[in-house]
Amino acid sequence: MSAPRVPRAEDGRSFPAEGRPSQSAKGHQVGWTGRWSATVQATTVGARIDGEADFLINGRRSIEQQAQVLLARRPDIVALQEVTARSVAAWSDALRAGGLHHVRATVAGTSEVRRGPHAYGVLIASRYALDDRSSVSFLVPSWGEKVLSLLIGAPVGELAMHTVHVPNGSANRWAKVEVLEAVYAGVAAGNRQRHTVLCGDFNTPQCELPSGEIVTWAQKLDASGAVRLVRRFRAGSGQRWDAAERNILSGLRRFGLRDVFRSLHGYDVEACSWALRQRERIRRRRFDHIFASERLKTISCEYLTAWREDGLSDHAAIEGVFEL
Repeated sequence: MSAPRVPRAEDGRSFPAEGRPSQSAKGHQVGWTGRWSATVQATTVGARIDGEADFLINGRRSIEQQAQVLLARRPDIVALQEVTARSVAAWSDALRAGGLHHVRATVAGTSEVRRGPHAYGVLIASRYALDDRSSVSFLVPSWGEKVLSLLIGAPVGELAMHTVHVPNGSANRWAKVEVLEAVYAGVAAGNRQRHTVLCGDFNTPQCELPSGEIVTWAQKLDASGAVRLVRRFRAGSGQRWDAAERNILSGLRRFGLRDVFRSLHGYDVEACSWALRQRERIRRRRFDHIFASERLKTISCEYLTAWREDGLSDHAAIEGVFEL
């Protein structure tokens, strides 16, 4: 077995001293995408599409092309990240035309000018009615456009659906930790008797080892495979940074939420949702996740890597199918 690679920053730079399943009688899909179950698809298909919907932008396909591929999987619930005020109307129209009549987004219906990382919001679309969100939403100081929480009237009953896009730490530094902490506190405080799904782009972990050990961005992994915590990280506490990432990745188990992909496939299976080519090397990260209540029976969970490889997005979609 080859030695682990020296870690890199979240955007791939050197780290200085840091799938729609077949239809069945019961099933629905959640993520990008039900059977009489639920298909949930979460992805960054709208990634940085910041121009008009009908053009190829930044080397990626148009919203029309993206939506066509997405809707071909006949999803029941879709969660998108990096939707902009300029793209949200086109996405909403396309999703409604595909049968996802109930659409909400954090960047819709506002006259506020959003710039930089705040220009990118999130969206949830559903075949099922969206109910009052007040009992499941929570405050994310200064980054409210990155989180959307809704109650969905699913066939099994109320489903608390959360989608997030956590800012990367390379460019946004401690904002990443603050958003992770707010998401963890908000989801953990939810009603455990209600079915819950949390999905999106979390910009973590740095990597996962076959043993199941999670390596956060506040840890260093040397060539021998030894992992250690960085005491001071980005001018702050390495322990706090590590805890913020780890609480999402594994800490939600204590509240009945599991990492759906790993619960099915274990840690022997390598997976990545984002990749960066650097000269002769490719940096692969599993940044996109679905966490779901133990009571939601999982039928399948896969990364749709062809979407990224074909240029539909800079991230692979993650698709989870649950029996509801």
